[in-house]
Amino acid sequence: MDKTYLKRIVDSQLDERLQRMGAVLIEGPKWCGKTRTGKEHSASMVKMQDPADGL
Repeated sequence: MDKTYLKRIVDSQLDERLQRMGAVLIEGPKWCGKTRTGKEHSASMVKMQDPADGL
């Protein structure tokens, strides 16, 4: 699997909103890149489906 991040249209909007608000909600259908996009713009991450990962 290629690990290269492909820029998305929403990247610039996400950067702008994170600077203003500090947190955002990313919603969309399965397998559209929400998690990968979030990882690219974050310093840390907690997956809510497995709370033990964040502890």
